[in-house]
Amino acid sequence: MRPSARRRPVLAAALAAVAGAAAGCDLPDAPRPGWEPVDWRRSAPSGSPSAGALAGGVRLPAEGRHFATWEPGRNASPSRPWRRWGADRTVRALLAVAAAHRRAHPGAPRLLVGDLSRPGGGPFGPRFGGPGHVSHQNGLDVDVYYPRRDRLEAAPTRVAQIDRRLAQDLVDRFLAAGARVVFVGPRTGLTGPSERVVALPRHDNHLHARF
Repeated sequence: MRPSARRRPVLAAALAAVAGAAAGCDLPDAPRPGWEPVDWRRSAPSGSPSAGALAGGVRLPAEGRHFATWEPGRNASPSRPWRRWGADRTVRALLAVAAAHRRAHPGAPRLLVGDLSRPGGGPFGPRFGGPGHVSHQNGLDVDVYYPRRDRLEAAPTRVAQIDRRLAQDLVDRFLAAGARVVFVGPRTGLTGPSERVVALPRHDNHLHARF
């Protein structure tokens, strides 16, 4: 049996969980005291991930019940607000995946989310801090750090710290949620359909989902 065939039941279950989470109007992270609500609006991404813009973006809150944010370069949580703007469909899928992943793995750490896009999209290179991005320009890209085996809410610093089972579950769930491609680190051993799961250097501590 081909690996893609074996993975179909996992993807089907993940898709059902994502669909269930998306049924609510504000999705899994309903506002709590001290938590920022999501200001939903219709977004209009344009151009390409490496030469694009974002109109009507949605800002991901600093944290929620199922996720926290992390800023590369500063190695700090939460990330600054201007680094976490995405198209509405990107943010909805991200929150749905975070909620479904935590329900399936109650002892797992919250999903640790890195950069999305700047408020209006556009260049997001090294001058904005950290290693920067060639893409992340139109609100359809999001970085998510692999869960750590020690359950710390921090970016892994080496591959041995990654909980591969939980990381593979996240890859499967982002695919089921509609990601066109998920970039993973060459040394992580994470797998999926070859046209949609692509090994890319500098991704050994996080996956990069593109919607």
